[in-house]
Amino acid sequence: MKCAGCADAPKYRPGESVGAGYCGCDCQKEHWPSHKAFCKALQQRKKLLRTAKILKVALLTYREVVFDLDLTRIDLRDGVLHIRQKLRPATARAKRGRFPTHLTSNPEHKEAVLANNQCTTAMALLGRLTRKLLAGVPCTIEVLDLEIGKPLVPTKLIPNQGMKPNCLLHTVLKFSLRPSNEVWILDSTGCQYGFREVLVPYDSYLAKNECRNMRDPAPYDASETTDLDFFSNLPFMNATPAQRRDLDAERQARRHFAVFVDSRVGAELLSGSDQQFRDRLESFAGQLKGHMLSLPKSQ
Repeated sequence: MKCAGCADAPKYRPGESVGAGYCGCDCQKEHWPSHKAFCKALQQRKKLLRTAKILKVALLTYREVVFDLDLTRIDLRDGVLHIRQKLRPATARAKRGRFPTHLTSNPEHKEAVLANNQCTTAMALLGRLTRKLLAGVPCTIEVLDLEIGKPLVPTKLIPNQGMKPNCLLHTVLKFSLRPSNEVWILDSTGCQYGFREVLVPYDSYLAKNECRNMRDPAPYDASETTDLDFFSNLPFMNATPAQRRDLDAERQARRHFAVFVDSRVGAELLSGSDQQFRDRLESFAGQLKGHMLSLPKSQ
């Protein structure tokens, strides 16, 4: 028998023994006073891991339906994923719609393209969902801006609209759990650098990816339109009617996403066995996709 409460929790330290096994119910009951505190800490980890997976799926599903790049080709050359696009003038509206799945059959490449340059979007879009899922978990959530020194599979947008090609500034969430004092990095868009794990211990994440903190952590209090509200005050992003309509269209999509979070997401999404969670996550993605497809087209 395994303790159902802490089964499938992630490891925080290398070589750490996670979970507990028993020969029967009496053995488990006898061990509970010794196991209780550690079990609760592992349950917090498991909720955090499941939340991380939900957030990544939520962002990728949102982007798959509300995609705004006019892509022409996706190819991996010399270890770099090249994302080729047609640039539009500032006077033209973005072509918002479904992701062009015909351009790649590789699921990891698709995720990388969907997440490319989306860490700021993720911070805003996923704020409401993050707080709702982790309402019962005692933790401090902060925003970190990092310089990624060692991406596994770099992505390159061509042309890159004036962005510095070697600038890998990346925004993630830092979680400090109480009372265990564990510190984790939640990275919902790391797939754009070839990172497969969405939840990694803080020290391990920084060391493995050769990261450098670019500024002090800030409290995570973003709403789904925080970044858009900031962009609305930048003259170069509001110079033409097309740019202003694009911002309005994105704001409408974000609010539509928020309706789904408020009405369709509950704490039960994090509960159950590992298989039950995988089934719920698949159902969550399907329901969110259907909801976003019901978004009225902007004029």
